[in-house]
Amino acid sequence: MSLEIINTLATLTTVVIVAATAVAALTQLRHLRAGNQINAMLSIANQFDEKEFRDALFLVHEKLDSTMDDPGFRELCLAVVRRQTVPTTPELRELFDGGRFIANTYEELGILVKNGIVDKGLFLDRYSWVIARAWDNMQRLVAFVRAGTGKDGIWENFEYLVVLAQDWMEQHGSTYPKGVRRLQLHNPWPIPPMPVTA
Repeated sequence: MSLEIINTLATLTTVVIVAATAVAALTQLRHLRAGNQINAMLSIANQFDEKEFRDALFLVHEKLDSTMDDPGFRELCLAVVRRQTVPTTPELRELFDGGRFIANTYEELGILVKNGIVDKGLFLDRYSWVIARAWDNMQRLVAFVRAGTGKDGIWENFEYLVVLAQDWMEQHGSTYPKGVRRLQLHNPWPIPPMPVTA
């Protein structure tokens, strides 16, 4: 064998080894990213399952929207966001703190989704309806706080997440995979009609 053929074979072998190494590295990066996404989603699920979050979410769902009609509550909201003090009841303070906690949590998640730290599709597939429901209960508080501070940037990443969630639900409807058979469920108990909401 001539020296040129040996040199050519050595070069081709080097190219094959480098290409195989690059493919292996890309595969490892893909697996690493998948592992990171799994860890991120599990961390989010754990955060949503913590007692503090569940209690705050319950308060928001049950009381926040109707309590916005209370002038004393609105006065408390303005005082807190303007860093002032105002006499209030522990119940109103707990409700405001719960609403702020929920909004801040979704604000942080919005930042993670917006910057690609958490996969948008994966996150919305799991939490779009939860986010939309929370916003429905909180939008009057958000509007009031923004008007009271003159800052439209307050909880804007939460708002961004809601827009993504609404668009996701409109585009996807059900997240059940198309073409997969559905199970037939049978409910034996009578269901009262849904209450009419304004």
